[in-house]
Amino acid sequence: MKFPGKRKSKHYFPVNARDPLLQQFQPENETSAAWVVGIDQTLVDIEAKVDDEFIERYGLSAGHSLVIEDDVAEALYQQELKQKNLITHQFAGGTIGNTMHNYSVLADDRSVLLGVMCSNIEIGSYAYRYLCNTSSRTDLNYLQGVDGPIGRCFTLIGESGERTFAISPGHMNQLRAESIPEDVIAGASALVLTSYLVRCKPGEPMPEATMKAIEYAKKYNVPVVLTLGTKFVIAENPQWWQQSCGRSSKTTSLSLR
Repeated sequence: MKFPGKRKSKHYFPVNARDPLLQQFQPENETSAAWVVGIDQTLVDIEAKVDDEFIERYGLSAGHSLVIEDDVAEALYQQELKQKNLITHQFAGGTIGNTMHNYSVLADDRSVLLGVMCSNIEIGSYAYRYLCNTSSRTDLNYLQGVDGPIGRCFTLIGESGERTFAISPGHMNQLRAESIPEDVIAGASALVLTSYLVRCKPGEPMPEATMKAIEYAKKYNVPVVLTLGTKFVIAENPQWWQQSCGRSSKTTSLSLR
């Protein structure tokens, strides 16, 4: 197994040897280093402060989470939140995207994120903020371009402070199997996935792309780390998950709630 991350200290407790933090470090060979690779439904968390009339106008239910259509999301974002300067934050979201970012920050090392990204990015837009707020050590060069929006999760804070969520999937599930780079997975120390990747509409290619990545991981003996999300995702089709996990020689499952 290949171990990713930089280890600048060989010990973490008092020993007789000279403090390794005071020693001169030799430059590391970046080309020989291992990395972690993850697949995500790329989405942006958009936070805004709104009045109660705003919630009613868009047919949302205060305090609840609803899925909205892409055209509604675009109108909500462009004509309301952006035009009226109501947006307070735009963060890179997504379970695996955040994991890759945090890994690169903590390990000071390379991670690779696979997913989709808007082909045309306007400066200051949600896609622009996604790229800006992701660690420069996270390799985004393998993202597949799409002609349309990525996922958006709106957190709308009402006058009383209550949060209402509106989720627009956009094109986040349009990652194709041919966009999975075999060489990147072959050299990885781990492939990180989430169960939500296969919870898509009929005809969306994300599940096929996920299984292609697992196929490559098995071929090159790369461990697969699977975050299970909520128990309801697994309960929908437990037999499928048993068979799918068996396709990888090394699968670790985490975070079932």
